[in-house]
Amino acid sequence: MSANVLERKSYEPSKMDGIWALRLSGVLCLIMGISELLSALTSLVIIIMLVDLPWFGAMISYGSQETHMAIIGIVFAVLYIALGVLGILFSKSEKMAKPMALICVFAFGFHLFALIMAFFAGGFSYLSIFLLAVPVIYFLGASQNSGSRKIKNTAIAYSFIAPNLIGFSIFTLIPMGFALILGFMQWNLGDNTFTFVGLDNFARMRTDHLFWPSVRNTIQFTLISVPLTMIFALSLALLLNNKLKGRAIFRGVMFFPYVASLIAMAAVWNQIFHPSWGPVNQLLGWLGINGPQWTTTPWVIPNIAFFTAWRNMGYFMIIYLAGLQSIPKELYEACAIDGANSWKRFIYITLPQLRFVTFFVSVMLTIMSFRVFDQVLMITNSDTPGSGATTMVVHIFRVAFINWDFGYASAISLVLLALVMSITIVQFLIQKRNERD
Repeated sequence: MSANVLERKSYEPSKMDGIWALRLSGVLCLIMGISELLSALTSLVIIIMLVDLPWFGAMISYGSQETHMAIIGIVFAVLYIALGVLGILFSKSEKMAKPMALICVFAFGFHLFALIMAFFAGGFSYLSIFLLAVPVIYFLGASQNSGSRKIKNTAIAYSFIAPNLIGFSIFTLIPMGFALILGFMQWNLGDNTFTFVGLDNFARMRTDHLFWPSVRNTIQFTLISVPLTMIFALSLALLLNNKLKGRAIFRGVMFFPYVASLIAMAAVWNQIFHPSWGPVNQLLGWLGINGPQWTTTPWVIPNIAFFTAWRNMGYFMIIYLAGLQSIPKELYEACAIDGANSWKRFIYITLPQLRFVTFFVSVMLTIMSFRVFDQVLMITNSDTPGSGATTMVVHIFRVAFINWDFGYASAISLVLLALVMSITIVQFLIQKRNERD
């Protein structure tokens, strides 16, 4: 054997890469900063000129929203001009690398803040989201230019997660934080002012004649749809896990309702369960049973639950199939040698081996069931259903976008979030206890 041993070398970015990244992002920061500074100063000058006019002066003042946005733009511009100058002049400096990286992180955070303010001011631009890549490249270059290997590798890791982090922050995390604050506020859309009302929005739920029925309907829908979907999905997975002719085709057919258009599926479902000419009620009529009105109380929630289970069973069938195919075949062979029948093999081997898959499916289905919205609108053919079909998300939609009461809608959203989190925590505790047993 050869005495030479090949050393495994990990990837380490070169300093030259950092220099070019700093120069390129520095030029881009300088262009962004100068253009934003010119735009903000122009807006501020126009506002100051219009304030002196009698008609415009009644609408625009120095403390107006436009003035605040102009000031934010000036701060934004100064930060990026500073980053641009530093990136161009000190692209080779190792001592300035860490301070430049810290300033870049602050500029990135202020950029996100400016995006939020621009969104509420009505001047939001999708280009600003893509421009967040500039401070990311700048940060990566400054970190590569530093003397610390740990900082270099950490910067590379954060640069990979930055795109998803940006999207999650803008479209999920920040709206969640705003909803949390708005739940304790009253938003007057007329003059775009916010008033702190404390727990008044939550106290209104006691007298809301649709809130408690929506909670009851949501829980009823969850109790019906979750077990049904799990039973249908597991049954299909057990059937299509066997060696059958054309099983790949059947798997595709079972998965099709999940990827098909919800509107088309709901239209077909409504025709099947139509009270007059639907085949279900006609079959019941031949048996001497008067078919019910499937879109009215008390059948509307079970009807929507069955529709949801039928639509989702193909997706979770794939998950159960993956779990079934990971079970060692030796367990079934040993069980067959001991004389166990199919039922015992299912009880003592299949179900215990699928406990983690079942836990995952139950958690996902529970969260999805509490968020049910579009199925209700499609099945009931109305955006303002009565209490018999109103779920919590439908009620939130009606309060927010029909009554324009965003504060109260946010408070209901917080209650829904607390309810889902509580049930999910209970599911995790039960799963943890089962693992110990």
